[in-house]
Amino acid sequence: MEDDYKTRMVEEFRELKDRINKINDIIEKYNNGEREHISVREASLMMVQSYIMQVYALVLFDRFTVAGINPESDDVEPEEKPLPPEPQSHGFFIPRDGSPYLILHDMDDTWSYVKNKPGVMSKIHNWTELTYGVNLFSGYCNWSELVQDFQDSAFPLIPLNFSSMPAIAKALADND
Repeated sequence: MEDDYKTRMVEEFRELKDRINKINDIIEKYNNGEREHISVREASLMMVQSYIMQVYALVLFDRFTVAGINPESDDVEPEEKPLPPEPQSHGFFIPRDGSPYLILHDMDDTWSYVKNKPGVMSKIHNWTELTYGVNLFSGYCNWSELVQDFQDSAFPLIPLNFSSMPAIAKALADND
């Protein structure tokens, strides 16, 4: 009776891995152009879901160690910690954990970020680019480099739209 929960935990892990594989297959097809009826928004949400499921699998696997479970097959090993899903849309984002950064995914599919201060808002020329001087703060980077620069709690990023900018500028002015 005591080991029932261990058996259930291993079974849960295997089922979770199966679900992760299925959703990742759909995401891979989407990324390869087989879009069928999936919108960009739904694909983005599926990427977030996959990431969260993979992190959950890692936590569950860590529980195996604590519970003294020694899985009997190699297929129980978790994958490496995944990168958070990269947003498919371009524009500005802020970290989910509220850290004071303004992050840009530009039209060239590169990323950059700056410490979000009131002066930064005045240097935004249009909705998809920062001035050259502002970009010097972080330089251009790819998604994996950006992820390394932020804590896990910053992801998934929160997209901003143009109507959010006055509220952000006011909040920054109030905190400065």
